[in-house]
Formats: sequence, C-alpha cells, structure tokens
Amino acid sequence: MSGASQPHKHIQFIEVGNDGPPIEMLARKITLEVSAELNQVLFPPFLSLLDLVISTVRHDPDYPPGSPSYNVILTLEHIHLIPRRHEAYKIEETQELISVNSLGFAGMLLAKSESELETMKKEGIGRILRGVGLESVHELQVAGTSLEAP
Repeated sequence: MSGASQPHKHIQFIEVGNDGPPIEMLARKITLEVSAELNQVLFPPFLSLLDLVISTVRHDPDYPPGSPSYNVILTLEHIHLIPRRHEAYKIEETQELISVNSLGFAGMLLAKSESELETMKKEGIGRILRGVGLESVHELQVAGTSLEAP
C-alpha cells in the first residue's frame, strides 16, 4: 500500500519472477511456520510492525510535521513496513529528485531515463533509500535507551 505520491492509499500488484522481488532474497533467511487463519497470522504482526514505524517516527527529531508516512510491502512470504521521511531523494550534485515508493524499497527503483539510471548508480541505491527512509530505533528501545547512540 502506498499513498505519499497520491491523495489516497493504494495498492500496486507487480508480477515478478519465481524468486520474487529482490527483498525476498534477504527475507528468506528467516523461516516462519503458518498454521492459523490469515487474519490471525497477518493482523498481529502488522500491528507490531506499525508500532515500530510509529515509534521510529516519534524518535526522529527531524521528522516533518503531519501524519507518519510509511511503505508496506506484502509478498507471499513476508510483510515489510518501512517508515519514510521523504517521498523523494534529492541528488546533491544535480538537485534532481528521485521518487521512491514501496517498489524502491523492494529493490525495484524506477529510472525514467538512461541519465537518471546513471545518476542512481553513481549516488548508490543504499544512500538513496537511507535518504528517504528512517533508521530503526528498535535496538535502542530494547536496550532501554531513547535517542542515545549505541
């Protein structure tokens, strides 16, 4: 589900190969057993992830005012919620804006031209994603701290 680029929440269905989106390669390292009804399986983890998103936003002193923005990625195997600070990443050198939606966090950024693709490669995908997303504060919370660095 998404909504930052649109005035409403929406879902995008994307057909991918047998291996799924690139994020699945990372997520498959964790094995989950599923034996309950779908709502019992999805609802509690979704709420837990949403709690982490809200907590992450709350702990960011530079988060822009307004409702929290986040991306949701649902695959056949996993749920991902990614808190975001911005809809787009600004390339410092050119001032060009690179729009990032859920698909970007799934490993499928959209380059609208060859020059934009080269700009993305030069800037680095990780840097672009970190520029629009937020660092998790979960480890800090588990350790019993607030904004302190580890």
